[in-house]
Amino acid sequence: MNATLTRWTVPCLAALGLGDAAYLAVLHWVGEPPPCGGYSGCADVNYSPFAEIFGIPVAALGTLLYAALLAIGLMRTRTVGVAWSRATLSLYGLVLSGAVFMAYLTAVELFVLHALCYWCVALATITLLLLVLLARDVWLVGTG
Repeated sequence: MNATLTRWTVPCLAALGLGDAAYLAVLHWVGEPPPCGGYSGCADVNYSPFAEIFGIPVAALGTLLYAALLAIGLMRTRTVGVAWSRATLSLYGLVLSGAVFMAYLTAVELFVLHALCYWCVALATITLLLLVLLARDVWLVGTG
C-alpha cells in the first residue's frame, strides 16, 4: 500500500470511527440501548459502570479521539515533507493511546462483563487497522 492510499484511508477510517463512537455516545446520553439484533451484550456494555469516566461516557471520549484523528488525517492529505511526518507521528501517538485504552475496554468486556458490544468491536477493529496503517507510515518517516 503506498503512502497516497494511506493518506485517504486514515481519514475514511477515522470518519467511520467518529460516526460509531458518536452514535454510542448519543444513545448513552438519551438512555437508549444500542441495537444488537436481539443480543443484550451491547446494552450491558454501554450501561455498565465501565462505560463512564468521571461521569463522561467513554463513547464521548472516543468521539473526541476520532474527531481529532479525522481533522489531523484530513490535514495530512494536503501536506508533504516535515509537516506530513509531524502529522503522521501525531496520528500514531493518538491511535496508539486509543488502542491501549481499547484493549483495556475489550478485556473488561470479555473478562469482567462477559458481554460484547458489536459497536465496540467495530471501533476496536477500526483502531487496530489505523494502528497498522500508521505504524507503516511511521516506519516511512524513520527511513525517509
